Amino acid sequence: MEETGSPKKTGLALAALIITTILWGTSFIITKTVIKELPIFAYLTLRYSIALIGVIPIFYRFKGLNKKIMYGGIITGILYFISIAFQTYGLQTTSAGKAGFITGLGTVLVPFMIWFAYKKRVKFRVWIAVVLSVVGMGFLLLEGESGVFIGDMLVLVCAVFYAIFIVANDDYVRKVDVYLFSVIQLATLSLLSLGSSFLLGENWNISSKPMDFWLIMIYMGIGVTTLTFLFQNYGQQYLTPAKTAIIFTLEPVFAAFFGFLLGNELLTVFGLIGATIIFIALLITVIKNE
Repeated sequence: MEETGSPKKTGLALAALIITTILWGTSFIITKTVIKELPIFAYLTLRYSIALIGVIPIFYRFKGLNKKIMYGGIITGILYFISIAFQTYGLQTTSAGKAGFITGLGTVLVPFMIWFAYKKRVKFRVWIAVVLSVVGMGFLLLEGESGVFIGDMLVLVCAVFYAIFIVANDDYVRKVDVYLFSVIQLATLSLLSLGSSFLLGENWNISSKPMDFWLIMIYMGIGVTTLTFLFQNYGQQYLTPAKTAIIFTLEPVFAAFFGFLLGNELLTVFGLIGATIIFIALLITVIKNE
């Protein structure tokens, strides 16, 4: 899996993924706030349905739809859905900053997923990163807030599925129309969220929601979802999974920053130590991992 494209396209891909991590970073604290007022799958249904509206301008490309795009979009959409569902449930009982760093552990797992899929040897430094990640997780869990342990474990499951998603997504975006691919992924997420909400009998009490709520949902739908799907799929066309993972290490940093800025969340000393160790583990995993 080598880099493709001109230096200009590679530069644009890099910029697209950095913007993606910033937008993702804002999503943790916003999601944590919204799901206090709205059931989880109702929220996800609204978010991904609004995101689908955001891709209407590229519907004209549907004449290029084929089985590979449909199959790949559905498979990766399912993987992403499992990941985001666990993350969202986890955010009910853990902080946005901690969720960001635990989600970032998916980066450590990417080399193992590549090994599993392509039989590419796992380097020694990745094993070191795994050990550091376990130590870092231990420090994060020592924060000791009531119920947080369960939330952290749910977000950890999210990280595993997100690592699988990154590897699977990388394989498809190099072979298909990424714009149509993104539409199928978003449609899959919308349908799965709606189906889950229906099965759980969630209460959709949204008619009386204020304008602020809808502005937040539009931001989460168009800004944090439509744009990030398009940007990530575009960026992964021209960068290796290793470089993609390097950029994604910025996500937990932004998650912690916006958690503090928008939610006044502060990590304890144990949390800061754990987050620092995990961040070092992420960097060890991906730097020079070409």
